[in-house]
Amino acid sequence: MSLKKNLTYKLTIKPSVKKYLLKLSKKNKKDVNIILKGIEDLINNPYNSDFLKDSQDKERKIRKGNYRILFLIFEDEKQVEILKIGKRSNIYKK
Repeated sequence: MSLKKNLTYKLTIKPSVKKYLLKLSKKNKKDVNIILKGIEDLINNPYNSDFLKDSQDKERKIRKGNYRILFLIFEDEKQVEILKIGKRSNIYKK
């Protein structure tokens, strides 16, 4: 008998991220698929990621291809919030 729990986290995505993905999907479906695979990995195991340097809010990041996905984990609610997605060359600029 297995006591395996469903460890999938709930996902919330900022509106600006949704807009970015929609715009990207019109140009490059391959990159969107890479990002979506990263999001799937993220909700299954958000701790397989790194902290952002100097992050006051405990922001984390994962790398998928040329893209970075920045997010927060809310362990109490078992929730992951995606804050930003973009190419490495642009993602860390404020």
